[in-house]
Amino acid sequence: MKHPMFRTYSKIVILLWLCLLGIAMGQSGTKYFFEQGNQAYREGNYEAALEWYRKIVDSGFEASQVYYNMGNCYYKQDRTGLAVLYYEKARKLNPNDREINENLQLANLKVKDRIELPPQFFLFAWWDQMMTFLNISQLARLTLVFYVTAIALLIALFFLRPGGMRRATLYALVGFAILTLFSTYVLLSNIHVAKNRVEAVVLSSSINVLSEPNENSTDIFLLHEGAKVVLDEQRGEWVKISLPDGKAGWVRQAYLGVI
Repeated sequence: MKHPMFRTYSKIVILLWLCLLGIAMGQSGTKYFFEQGNQAYREGNYEAALEWYRKIVDSGFEASQVYYNMGNCYYKQDRTGLAVLYYEKARKLNPNDREINENLQLANLKVKDRIELPPQFFLFAWWDQMMTFLNISQLARLTLVFYVTAIALLIALFFLRPGGMRRATLYALVGFAILTLFSTYVLLSNIHVAKNRVEAVVLSSSINVLSEPNENSTDIFLLHEGAKVVLDEQRGEWVKISLPDGKAGWVRQAYLGVI
């Protein structure tokens, strides 16, 4: 008769094996969908390609390349709003990808709305670029590298005798400690922005932005397909949006695609 502990271990092993098998099958399915989508895109069948890519997204898998390819499909179909939306989704995951940024710029050329912003002081512009240079996952990995390096240097400091090597290690420790603190600050700031700042893209050909969340309120201004907005507040099916130039008003959420 098998010991109860043996049966418990057997169940755990079987469960882990099934989980690993499920992950492997999921990855295999995602790869197949992606390849089929790419094949359909090469053949010029953009709607079929989108169906394959949507299967990947519907499975819960997110990747900048998938969103980028979806943006390309919508761009080829001259559906500017959806093209901008999926390029923005791709850029959110991979902000420094050259092709994503270039295609997003091309799609934005088709957007009718031109929001003029006052010139920004170069130090503020530089700071904004630095804060958004890496996405959250990249920042988290970089912060971990700095932290582990600082800990390793701290441990090494205890084993080094007084002298040039110990001084160099101490200076390196101080440097990596500062980098760790700064990287942690940037990471937490980006997490805060990601949690509290929700952006969206106008998907309708044009929408009237209203002064209040009801159809009988006053029209304030007009927005067109592809315009990017910030969501500030929600009341039922209505959301309050704002633009970088300070304009704000209410629209139905159904007219927008959240990035």
